[in-house]
Amino acid sequence: MEMIKGNSRSVIIIGAGIAGLTAGVYAQRNGYKSHIYEMHSLPGGLMTAWKRKGFTIDGCIHWLTGSSPKSSYYPLWEEIGLIQDRKIYDPEVFAVYEERGGQVLNFYADIDRLETHLLEIGPEDSKLIREFCAAARSMVGFNSPVSGSGGFVQNLLGTLTTLPKLILLLPKLRKWGGMSLGEFARQFKNPFLSEVFNDLWMPEMSALAMIFTMAWLHDKTAGYPIGGSLPMALAVEKRYKDLGGEIHYGSRVEKILVENDRAVGVRLANGTEHRADYVISAADGHATIFDMLEGHYVDDKIRKIYDEYKLFPPILLIGLGVKRTFPELPGATGGIIFPLNQPIHIADEDVEHLELMVYNFDPTLAPEGKTVLTVMIPTSYSYWKELAEDRERYDSERERIGIETINRLDQRFPGFASQIEMADVATPVTFEHYTGNWQASFEGFLPTPEALMASIPKTLPGLENFYMAGQWVQAGGGLPSGLTTGREVIMRMCKKDGVKFGAGSR
Repeated sequence: MEMIKGNSRSVIIIGAGIAGLTAGVYAQRNGYKSHIYEMHSLPGGLMTAWKRKGFTIDGCIHWLTGSSPKSSYYPLWEEIGLIQDRKIYDPEVFAVYEERGGQVLNFYADIDRLETHLLEIGPEDSKLIREFCAAARSMVGFNSPVSGSGGFVQNLLGTLTTLPKLILLLPKLRKWGGMSLGEFARQFKNPFLSEVFNDLWMPEMSALAMIFTMAWLHDKTAGYPIGGSLPMALAVEKRYKDLGGEIHYGSRVEKILVENDRAVGVRLANGTEHRADYVISAADGHATIFDMLEGHYVDDKIRKIYDEYKLFPPILLIGLGVKRTFPELPGATGGIIFPLNQPIHIADEDVEHLELMVYNFDPTLAPEGKTVLTVMIPTSYSYWKELAEDRERYDSERERIGIETINRLDQRFPGFASQIEMADVATPVTFEHYTGNWQASFEGFLPTPEALMASIPKTLPGLENFYMAGQWVQAGGGLPSGLTTGREVIMRMCKKDGVKFGAGSR
C-alpha cells in the first residue's frame, strides 16, 4: 500500500467503528501518522457480531448500501478494504409483513413486482401506490453524493443543481424528504397498507429513506454481504494496519485534552495522556461533547440537536441457534414481522409483533443443517439501566424474555422450542457497555424529515484541530454515514494543511 508523501502531522482517532477505521485509512493514505483508541477488544463498533456455541449472532448488517460496482459508494468500500472478496446476496423479497387476520405483504425488491402486489392488496389506493413506486423508480441508477458538509437531502440538492438532466427529481426529493412514513401511511384508504407502512419502519422516519432503499434494492446495490459484519470490520482493520496505522484496544478515552482552544490529545481511563496535531472523535457524540469536552464547546444549534432530535430506539437483540433450516421462508434481509397471539410484556409495554431475521441466506453463520435467527425488540433504556443495578433481577428478566420469545416462535414454527441449541439476549445495557452509544441508541439520530434535511456539524464552535465523524454527524446511521464522514474529515484536514487529498494505492 502506498502513502502520500510530504506530510508528517499526527492524528488521534477515538473509536474503531467504521467511521474511525475509515478516517484512519484515509489519514494513513494521506501521510498522517494516526493512532486509534478503542475501548472494546474488537474493531467495528456497532458493526459487529459474536459467537455462541458455534453460531454467529450478527448485531448489525441487514444490507450494505453500495454493494455493487454500479454505486458511487462501491469504490470507497474498495479503498478501505471492506468489499473485496465479499459474496453478495440480493434478496427477491426484502421484507414480509403478516397481519393478524392472515393477510401478508411481500415487500419485493423489484419495484414493478412490488407495485403489482400493492395494487392487488389495495386497488382503492392505486393513485398513491403508483406515485410512490414511480418516485422510487425515478431514483434507480442515481448515485448519491459521497461527500458534502450538509445533510443527506442538502447534499443531494447540491449535486442535482450541477446535473440539469436530474433537475426533474427536485420536486420528488423535496416532497418525500419532507414527509414522514407515518404521514404517508395515513394517506392509505386500505387499512392493511396503512398499518404496513406505519409499522414496517419507524413512522417518524422520512419517507425518502424508504424510497431510496427501494431504488437500491431494485438496482441490486443494497445486497447482504455473506459472512456478515465482523469479517468486514476485520478487513478494514487489516487495511488500516497494513498502511501503518496503530490501534490500541481496551483504551477508553475519558477526556479530550485542549490547550488555548485547540485539541492536542486525549487522556485515557488509565490516566495516560497521548498527544497529536489533530483529534477526531468517531465515538458517541453526546459523550464526546458533554463528557470528554465537558460541554465547553456548544452553541444553540448543537443543544437543539441533542435536546430535540429523535434517536433510533434502544433494542433487545435475541439471538437463537436452531437445529433446523427454513427453506419455506424467503431470504428476507429486511426481516419478517408477524403478530403474536399472546403479547410479551416488557417494561410496562406489550409487544404485539415480533421482527424476525431468519439467516437462511447466510450459511456461514451456523453449522450445516442449522440456522441463526435474531429478534429485534425496541425497548426502554431507563428500564434496563435501572434493572442492571440488581444483577439477579436483570439476568432473570433477560432469561424470561428469551423463554417467552422462544415460546412465541414455537407457536409460529411448531417444534421450534425443542430445536433450540443456543439462546442469547443482548439488552440496551449490553450495547452501551460495548459501544458507549448515548441512551443505547443503535444508530444515532433517526432520519426524520427535519434531521435528514439538516447539516449536523462535524466541528465544534471555538475548538481548533478537532473533528467528529460517524452516525452522530449524519442522521440515518448505518455504515455509509461512517464511510462518508470519516473520509470527509480527512479531506478537511488535508485542505487545511495544504495536502492534496488522495486515496493512495489499493
